[in-house]
Order: sequence, then C-alpha cells, then structure tokens
Amino acid sequence: MQAAGHSAVSRVREAFLTGIAVMVPILITLYVLHAALGLFTNVLDPLAYGLQRLNVAPERRFVIVQLTAAFLLVVVTFSVGFFASFQSGERALEYFDLLIERIPGIGSVYTSFRQMSDVMLESDAENFRKVVLVEYPHEGAYTLGFETVKTPEPIREAAGDETLRTLFLPLAPNPVMGGFLAHVPESRIMDVDMTVEEGMRTVVTTGVAVADTAEAEGLSREHLEEIGGSEVGERFAADDAEDER
Repeated sequence: MQAAGHSAVSRVREAFLTGIAVMVPILITLYVLHAALGLFTNVLDPLAYGLQRLNVAPERRFVIVQLTAAFLLVVVTFSVGFFASFQSGERALEYFDLLIERIPGIGSVYTSFRQMSDVMLESDAENFRKVVLVEYPHEGAYTLGFETVKTPEPIREAAGDETLRTLFLPLAPNPVMGGFLAHVPESRIMDVDMTVEEGMRTVVTTGVAVADTAEAEGLSREHLEEIGGSEVGERFAADDAEDER
C-alpha cells in the first residue's frame, strides 16, 4: 500500500515537472511574440489614426492594425533571415552585434540570447561529437558532458597524456550560460548510448526528459558497486527490497 502511494506521488511529480519543461519554452516564445507584435502595433499608430479619421469602427480598426502588425512581423523576420544568409548580411549583423554589446547592461543580456539562438540554429553534430559521463565533481558522482574537438597537441604534450579528450561539462538548465571546459584522460571517460540531442534535452530539462533507451557503456550495476563501494551496494539492495514489496 505504501509502495503504491509512493508510486502515485512519483507519477504526479514526474507529470508536473514534465509539464513545466514543456510549458516554459512555449510561454517564453509566446511572450517574445507578444512583445514583438506590440512593438509593431505601436509603430502602426499613424495607421490607426488614419482609420479613425475615416470613421472606421473601433472593432474594425483593432482587427486591421493587429493583422497588419502580424503581417509586418512575418515580413521583417523573413527579410532579416534572407539578408543574413548573404556574406554582406553576416558582416552587417556582426557590426550590429558589436554595437549592441558595447551598451552597458543591455550588451550582456543581448549576448546571452544571441548565443542561445546560435546554438539553436547550428547543428548539434557540428558543436559536439558525442555524449559522455565523467566522474565529477567528486568520487562517486557523475556529470554528463559532451566531447567537442580533438584535444590540441600542445595540451596533450603539457599533460603528458596522448589520450586526453576535450569535453564540455554544461550547467543545467541553461548550458549556454555556463559550464566547464575539461581535458580528461580517456580512461576516466565513459561513452553514453545517447544522441547529442537527447543529451542536450536532458541538461535543459534538468534530467526530466531522459531518453528511456539511453545506457552508459560500461556502467553496469557491478561496475557502479565497484566504484562506489559498500554505500552503492547498500542502495541497490534497498531498492531491490522496495521493488519486491
């Protein structure tokens, strides 16, 4: 009976956290669209004034202005994307980025969102090679990481280890805002049977959206007990006893 109640609470908690993970990106997107639409609506104040002079009904004025603002938002978004696809457009956007980044306060916020958009637009396969596990920040604890590039030869020579692999260890839930760059010996790295997209989703949702089929190579129960010692073995035994009940 107690196990059933615990299972029900776990399901409710998991459903709630999953709902948060799904709703937050949607709400942020809707907020940004609402703000952009409001900006274009304010720009169209002269149009609203002209319709008022023509004795257009307030309801019709509102609909006309809103539809025009939405149309302009789509056109401007498409135009910016089309312009940015050319080399001259890329240079112009780079100058614009530098200009905004120099503004105190606003620059840091703009840079953060710019980096987030770059991550979403670029292919994950180009940024990260594979998903791995590293024993960090202390013995018995594991951190999900991403292999980035081949470790430069000067770093391998300085460390005296040719097996070093360069990893990015992200901070949840926003990997763009923080993380650690680490050069780790291959013997201390465990490859994970998980795509980069699944790994990134795991970090962004703080572990809620973990792929059911994801398995770490070499992370068997026996291996974990060997690494973690008696404490890990006792935890496994307690879990087995609870499952039997």
